[in-house]
Amino acid sequence: RMVAKLRGYINHLGRTLRDYPPSDTSIPARYARVVAHYRHGDVTKSLPLIDALIADAPNDPYFKELKGEILFKSGRIADSLEPLGQAVRALPNAPLLRISLAHAQIELNRPELLAAAVRNLEMALQVKRTMPMAWRLAATAYGRQNRLGRSALASAEYNLLTGRRKDAKRMAGRAQAILKRGSPGWMRAADVINAIDRSKRKN
Repeated sequence: RMVAKLRGYINHLGRTLRDYPPSDTSIPARYARVVAHYRHGDVTKSLPLIDALIADAPNDPYFKELKGEILFKSGRIADSLEPLGQAVRALPNAPLLRISLAHAQIELNRPELLAAAVRNLEMALQVKRTMPMAWRLAATAYGRQNRLGRSALASAEYNLLTGRRKDAKRMAGRAQAILKRGSPGWMRAADVINAIDRSKRKN
């Protein structure tokens, strides 16, 4: 399945359909065809195909995730919430699934979804802190909640992970100016600044 999905993403549509023709009704082949049609912009073909896979394997969270991704990328963000939410409920400790759901919740820009988006991002970051996308989304979500210190710190984390050390230090300094001195967030901002200063000295 992993190989089939990768080929569907990377290869030209014609190549994928030659490798996985409609006569091949195996799960990997059907999966590859879903991805191939989706990646080439044909939602009218990819959605019925992923729905058929979900009907055959209703407990598979990755089929739900893919349906949510197709809907999200085609502009049907509100419709993506249900399959993405189902994927998260099936695999609550999978950080990437939570990030995908949070992304949709944030993009809809509905106040009633913001707290859930923050929870999803915080839970994802508890599992794995080295995900730039999660920090970028967290900076946006905290900002909309007017939690400006947390937003600045999340932005610092994002910039640190993506190699923008000057911006990371600037945002960490902003976080320290807002957060209570000695609080966990303030201390983490200090860690970011110190890590950047140490790396400068080494260079």
